[in-house]
Parts: sequence; C-alpha cells; structure tokens
Amino acid sequence: MPYQKTAKDLMIPLEDYPHIPYWFTLRQAMAIVREAAVKFEGTFEPRAVLVFDEKYQLMGILTLRDIIRGLEPRFLKETNLIKGDPSLAVLLGDLFGPNIKEQSQRAVSEVMSPIKVTVNAGDSLPKALFSMIKENVGLIPVMQDNKVVGMLRLSDLFGEISRVVLGD
Repeated sequence: MPYQKTAKDLMIPLEDYPHIPYWFTLRQAMAIVREAAVKFEGTFEPRAVLVFDEKYQLMGILTLRDIIRGLEPRFLKETNLIKGDPSLAVLLGDLFGPNIKEQSQRAVSEVMSPIKVTVNAGDSLPKALFSMIKENVGLIPVMQDNKVVGMLRLSDLFGEISRVVLGD
C-alpha cells in the first residue's frame, strides 16, 4: 500500500503556530515565542515566528537566530578584529550589555528572513522533504488557496520517516 500522508497531515495549524505583524519589535516577538513555548510545552517548541503584513500575507519568518542576530550590538558586527577572533568580543562588551534593550526595540521586519519555499497542503511528504532539503530549511509554510494554513517542520518529517524505517 503506497504512503498517503500529505503536508497537511503533519503540519502545525497556523492558529497554533506563533505569528506576528511585521511592525512588532524583537522584544514583542520574544514574548510571543516564550508564551508559545509555555502554551505548547511537551507538544512542540517554537523556533520561529511567521511575519505577516496588514493584509495577512506572509512576508517572512523570524527565527531564533534572527532575533539573536538582531540583538547583537552593532559595534560587534562592524569590527574586523572580532571577525578574526570572536573571543575578543569580551574586550568590547558582551551580548547582555546596556544596549540589548535598545536593540530589542528594532522592528522584526529589519531582521526577519525571507520565505525561501512553500508547499501546498495536498503535496506529498516526499515532495515537502525534497523542498526543505534543497533549500536547506527546517520549517516550511503550508499553503492552501494562496493562504498559509500551517507550518511543517523537518523534525516532524524525520519522526514520520523514522516510524516507517523502524516499523513503529
């Protein structure tokens, strides 16, 4: 019997996945991620937030890495010395310095990542997996009728593959 599951079968529905408007600050995004982690403890841990415009069109994705990169003091980004030896950052200040709260007021649209690829709700899991591997992403928006309906995670696909391989 051929494998029948689709992207929609494994996705996290949009209403359960953290999402915010593009004008939210990094601070607000951090609060949303933390709130979602508490709400879904034991179910899934959000590693990103979807970013939408006023018309509820998907603009991008804000990963935990994007948030942290957005909080990084600007002087650390601009120094060739730090690029050569990151341990020297201690001499200039640390991530938890006085500017971190100021940096947290940046709009998420300044640091979010573009959406590289999407998958349709009815697409097969192998197609979704191929797209994720090809684009080197761990999350992929699931679309239906040109609207985001959920998110599919590489970890969920791995879980499904391991059940097939191991016979669970």
